[in-house]
Amino acid sequence: MRNHKTTRSANPAKIARKVQTTLRLPRQLYERAKLFVERGNTSSVNDLIVSALAAYIKAMERKAIDDAFRPIATDKRYQSEAMHIAKQFSASDAESIEIGERDLVGD
Repeated sequence: MRNHKTTRSANPAKIARKVQTTLRLPRQLYERAKLFVERGNTSSVNDLIVSALAAYIKAMERKAIDDAFRPIATDKRYQSEAMHIAKQFSASDAESIEIGERDLVGD
């Protein structure tokens, strides 16, 4: 994909930069995307691609975070430390729950 030009949003409140680019899609995928536009599910193929790409990137970033934390689930030292910390805060946690419940019933 080549970058052709960069533009600013016409709305000054939205100072989002946009890059115009060209991309090649398999014909069947493009035709399926056009159907969503024709049915009124989205305003344009471009908007559909932007939304889909943003959702995909967000999912990939979330997966990277999850992958980074996955080893903690089997780390005995970490689990032991977490249990120790939880025990240290158990009294204040119980107190917080009690106060919250009182606030809910209005006592």
